[in-house]
Amino acid sequence: MVDYDCIVVGGGPAGLQFAREIVSLSDFSVAVLERNDDIRDNDKSTGGTFEEVINRYDISEEVVMDENDTITFEGPNERSRLDIGGHILDFPRFLEFLGNDAMSGGADIYTGTTVTEPIVERGGVRGVRYIDSDGGEELRGKITVDATGPNAVITSDLGFFDTDAAQRGIGLEYEIEGEYETGNTMLFKFDHGLAPGGYAWTFPGGETVYKAGVCWVDDFHAPRGNGDSIHKYVERWVHDDPRWNVDEIRAKHAGKGVWNNSINQRTTDGFVAVGDAVSSINPLLGEGIRPGMASARMAATVARNALSADDVSENRLRAYERRWNETKGQKWRLQRVLSDLLYDFSEDQQDSFVKRVGRLSATKAKQLKEYDLGLFDLAKLYPFRVTDLAKVPELVREL
Repeated sequence: MVDYDCIVVGGGPAGLQFAREIVSLSDFSVAVLERNDDIRDNDKSTGGTFEEVINRYDISEEVVMDENDTITFEGPNERSRLDIGGHILDFPRFLEFLGNDAMSGGADIYTGTTVTEPIVERGGVRGVRYIDSDGGEELRGKITVDATGPNAVITSDLGFFDTDAAQRGIGLEYEIEGEYETGNTMLFKFDHGLAPGGYAWTFPGGETVYKAGVCWVDDFHAPRGNGDSIHKYVERWVHDDPRWNVDEIRAKHAGKGVWNNSINQRTTDGFVAVGDAVSSINPLLGEGIRPGMASARMAATVARNALSADDVSENRLRAYERRWNETKGQKWRLQRVLSDLLYDFSEDQQDSFVKRVGRLSATKAKQLKEYDLGLFDLAKLYPFRVTDLAKVPELVREL
C-alpha cells in the first residue's frame, strides 16, 4: 500500500519544480515534505539567475525584483563586462509561487516536517520516516525524491553523494536599501582581500535595493583568511566600496554549499535525486537555481513514464541519470577543475582571468553562461604560471 505516487523531500526550487512537473502533466499524486514551517522560510539563495528560468519554467514576473543587462567581472585591479542579461528573484516569493502552483495542480505540501531516513525494503526506497509536531510517522510512495539540497538527507544515507569528501563553502548576503551606482549589472569581484578563496558580489534588486555578499570555498579560504568571520568580510564589502551606500539592511541570507563534479548515482529502485542533494550546483560560480530545476524536469519526465508503465525500477529510472550525464557530464568535470583553479589564483592571475573573460566573443560569452565552453576555450581563460605545475596531479585525478 502506498500513500502517494511521489514523495518529494525538500521544498526548494528543485523539489517544488519536480512537483509542478508531475501534477501539471499527469494525475499522479504528490506530497512535498518541507522541514521549515513556511515554504518562504527556505531563504538561502541570492536569487540571481537567467531568463531561461523565467521563460522555460513559466515563472511569474511578480517574483522578479530586477533585471540586469550585463555581468561584470572584477579582479583586484581589472574589470570586464559581458553582454549577458539576467534576473534577480525575490527568493521567498519565488518559492511561494512554485509551492502555490504545485498545490493548485493537486500536490499536498506538508511544512514543519523533518525527514529522518528513507524506508528501504526489497532493495529499493519505499518512502520515508519523518518527525512533525505530532511525533514520528512514515509515508510510503512509489517514487521518493531527495530534494533536500546540500543536507543530502537521503542520498548521503544511501551512499550516493559523499558529502564528507565533497567541496564545501559558505556564503552570506545582505539585502539592502540604498544607492547602487554600478549600473544595471551583476557584479562578481575576485579579490582575496575581500573574499579569500571565493568572490564578493552585488546584484541590483530594484530602484533603491541591491544585494551584496561574500562566499568562499573552505579549502581555498583556509590558507588566505585572516581569522575574521564571513560577517566581517561582508560588512567591509558593503560599507567600504564608494559605489554604493547603506540606508537599511532589510534581510540577511546565509547558506552553505556542498558539491563535487556532479557525476553521482541519482537513482535506484523507487528513488531519484535532484538539485543540490546530488550536487547539481554548477561549481564555477555556484549557480543552483537553473541547474537544479533542469535536473527536476529531467527526473520528472522519467518518473511520469515509469509510473505510467507501473515500473519504478532502477533500470527504468536510470534514464534520468544517463540524460544528466550526457548533457552535463564531462563538461561539468571541466567546470569543477576551472573553479578549483579560479579560487586558488594569485592576485595577478585573478586580474589576468578577468581580462581574458572580457575578450570572449558574444558566442563564447553565451557558452560561458550555459557552462558549455570546451577544454580548449577554458584553457585559454587560464593564466598559467610555472608554480601551477604542482597542481596538475590533483587536477588529473578530478578528470
